Amino acid sequence: ADLPAYTDADGLLKYFPATATGDPVLTAYVVAVTHEAGWRLPDGVLGPAAVGLRRFVEGSLQRQAPLPTVDLTLRKLAAIGALARVGLAEPKLLGSVTVEPELWPTSAVIDWIGVLKRVGDIPERARKLAAAQQILRSRINLQGTTMGFSTERADGLWWLMVTPDVNAVRTLLAVVDLDAWKEDAPRIAKGALGRMKRGHWDTTTANAWGVLAFEKFSANYEK
Repeated sequence: ADLPAYTDADGLLKYFPATATGDPVLTAYVVAVTHEAGWRLPDGVLGPAAVGLRRFVEGSLQRQAPLPTVDLTLRKLAAIGALARVGLAEPKLLGSVTVEPELWPTSAVIDWIGVLKRVGDIPERARKLAAAQQILRSRINLQGTTMGFSTERADGLWWLMVTPDVNAVRTLLAVVDLDAWKEDAPRIAKGALGRMKRGHWDTTTANAWGVLAFEKFSANYEK
């Protein structure tokens, strides 16, 4: 009910009502996590948010990153991933993104897998999905009881709402329904749980995704 007060003139969501402009990363997160949870955003919020995200991807709406880093591709990919969840993404949106998953941080590879799973008419979609899964698999370290990533030192992108714990639980969420990961998903689930400290992951974002990931895991593996 309060969300309209957090929406700027371009449809993007703001961290606080008094903030001047909304943020595409926050907007993509809210659209994605509510979709995964099965919650419905009010039409007066989702519609403008989708328009704002689309304009951001296309380049007609610009928002400066909080840090002077080269992360525009990562922010656009998160936006496309959110739009794909609500059926509002098509292959032409990828025209503004240089697709180089082997060079991306792990969070972007997970976003890319989500886009490939949900946008059916991407050229060579099956090949690209298999390649993205292989890249993700090659980065996962499941030795012992805890899950890690070979890229972990570079994966703490806090200004993009990304931490290694977020990546761990989102990995489970991304692969739990893919046939190629049936044998690995339980080990990933155990490894993701092993990252918890004092009963929680490192951020509220990680905890939100983690709850949803394990609900989905339970639905698939604990019938």
